[in-house]
Amino acid sequence: MIRTLIIEDDFRVAEINAAYVATDPDFEVVGIAHTGASGYQMVVEKNPDLVLLDLYLPDEHGLELFARLQQLPRGSKPDVIVITAAKDSQSLRDSIQLGATTYIVKPFKGHELTERLSTYKSALERLKSSDDLSQADADATLALLRGEKVHESSESSSNNPTTALIMRCLDIRSEALSAVDIATETGISRATAQRYLSQMVDRKIVALELQYGTAGRPINKYRIIPKAT
Repeated sequence: MIRTLIIEDDFRVAEINAAYVATDPDFEVVGIAHTGASGYQMVVEKNPDLVLLDLYLPDEHGLELFARLQQLPRGSKPDVIVITAAKDSQSLRDSIQLGATTYIVKPFKGHELTERLSTYKSALERLKSSDDLSQADADATLALLRGEKVHESSESSSNNPTTALIMRCLDIRSEALSAVDIATETGISRATAQRYLSQMVDRKIVALELQYGTAGRPINKYRIIPKAT
């Protein structure tokens, strides 16, 4: 679960952004702050993984808050996605220098935020899947954070050993399985299973099904797509 804090002075915009975040079951909104002071306090208290940060706050500029967040101890600093009406190049440059994951200019369409959240999630999954990153892994992770499409046909091809292992698992069980189910059955990590499954969905090797449980949040499950005869 990616614990997300929204720091936005406009109450309506904050609620809209929270609704977009909540559409992905892998994200959880842990709080909404409308000032820099309350936002900083919530970061300290709730230790979110990700902050959606507006720059025009009533008590301080968002970049000043961003700089303060960067002074937190290692492991306590959240990733930051800047969402702002600031269109000047200096604000963008300052955000990059402070380490912004991405920069979204207002006004924007909802799908732009959900797409950036999705690529951020994919980048996290890639980072968690291995402690020994190759240059290709580093390049692909940075590309995902920039919102670029990463083509990994060699990974998700049926000749890849991990893909073949996942396919065998789905075939043997002959039912829709979650990434957690597959990780348990095969011994690979959940993050690796999720990354490969996402690629396999893109290549139409497996189908994604949403299964709703008692808690109301859908669970992503996967099933092999039968080959056309």
